[in-house]
Amino acid sequence: MRRQYMLERIEGIEGLSTISPKGAFYFLVDTSSIDKNSVSFAEKLLSRQKLAVVPGAAFGTEGTQRLSYATSLDIIKEGLDRMEEFVSSY
Repeated sequence: MRRQYMLERIEGIEGLSTISPKGAFYFLVDTSSIDKNSVSFAEKLLSRQKLAVVPGAAFGTEGTQRLSYATSLDIIKEGLDRMEEFVSSY
């Protein structure tokens, strides 16, 4: 349920895309259309929305962010609300 919720929310945010994970508990979200530098994107997101993500550069996938769904649905909803607000104001 959490994975499906995240997939639908991420795909519904303009400028973001992802592929549904096949057994992991995280998504790699493509944010390159917003900021090609994954560290820059993550730092701005943390500063402006107090939302921490892991820059994809740490995994060799520059232009992406790693988001976990190994938490409660309420926390996932709050995080994605913050992500959507950030992306829409970028």
